[in-house]
Amino acid sequence: MAKAFIGRHEELELVDRLWKTENAEFIILYGRRRVGKTRLLTHWMSEHPGDGLYWMAEPTSAVDQLRSFSQALANFADPEEPAPLDFTYANWEQALRQVSLLARGRRFALFIDEITYLMDINPSIIGTLQKVWDHKLNKSNLMLALSGSQMGLMRKKLLSYQAPLYGRATAQMELNP
Repeated sequence: MAKAFIGRHEELELVDRLWKTENAEFIILYGRRRVGKTRLLTHWMSEHPGDGLYWMAEPTSAVDQLRSFSQALANFADPEEPAPLDFTYANWEQALRQVSLLARGRRFALFIDEITYLMDINPSIIGTLQKVWDHKLNKSNLMLALSGSQMGLMRKKLLSYQAPLYGRATAQMELNP
């Protein structure tokens, strides 16, 4: 039996509204640990099977992070043919360009949870994401959500005026207890 989803209905409605637009959407979701960010994202995904990919970054090496994301993306794109265990895109730009291809012909959601683990290990990821967002992803049918718990880092690297992605998010949600 599925675990009941309690609360966060306003936030779910916002994600649903953004999903229904015909535009590229970029959500930044942040808040302290254990306030329900992951549950919100995974619940939304469970209500939209096959419409997107949820991936959680882990505090591992840069190589392992890219490999994990590459395999998750490849397995989503072709679930009948699992990616080899050593498969990885050459770099994050190539992986994110693949996301734009997935979102070209259909609505596609990509939720990257614990983005701060990725930023800690690979500080250039935000600049790479900015480049690919500006040239590819913002013209696609993508709904992208970045989620994280290190609120200071999220504000500094994603929301501040000096941040590479400043002004690109179409929605920001701070989840409070």
